Amino acid sequence: MSLLLQITERVADSLQRVTEAGGTGESVGTLDLLLKGGFVVYILLAALAFAIYLAIERALYIKKRAKINPTLLRVIEDNMRENKVESAQSYCEREPSAQGQVLSTGLRFLGSNMREIESAMETKANVELSAMESNLSYLGLIARVAPMMGFVGTIWGVIQIFMAIAKDSNLSIGGISEGLYVKMITSMTGLVVGIIAFIAYSILMRSIDRFAERLQEQSLSFLEMLNKSNH
Repeated sequence: MSLLLQITERVADSLQRVTEAGGTGESVGTLDLLLKGGFVVYILLAALAFAIYLAIERALYIKKRAKINPTLLRVIEDNMRENKVESAQSYCEREPSAQGQVLSTGLRFLGSNMREIESAMETKANVELSAMESNLSYLGLIARVAPMMGFVGTIWGVIQIFMAIAKDSNLSIGGISEGLYVKMITSMTGLVVGIIAFIAYSILMRSIDRFAERLQEQSLSFLEMLNKSNH
């Protein structure tokens, strides 16, 4: 998330430097310039706020659920060696992580064959990973739609400019250039929002993928432990 905030700050700084040389030579604030983009900019700013909220909420959830307790398997093994399966299961269920829930599922299926245990753990792991990915699709949607919405806003603004020129027969270069740079704000805003949403989406999905790999290793170690205990 710190990387995301740094990118946002750098984009804002760059925008401020560019807009200080506005068409009339006067310094224009970033927010004031953005608001000149019209209703499309309001929609994009709302999308940006929603994307940041989603990114923070999902990051906190994933951080909580994607923890790997390196001692959990050893505790299970020690309890099973003493035939304390219920104690091992209770210990796993108290773990506030996906790892604890997946291993707890494996313990609940003890007595079944290895294929059934493996299938039950895989199903539970998929449920946990799906919960982590919940609402991330909205981030992906914002990343794809925001740039297109920005371009639509710019095109609509250009159409309005040329409609005004055709109506008033006013070919003032200053008026045209001022109108164009204002309308292109929507394109730039859409690109910035899309980039931020895409970076957040990519970072969070990569975190989930890394955890899925580690969780699979834990599941395999658990099944190997059960296989050895059966022999």
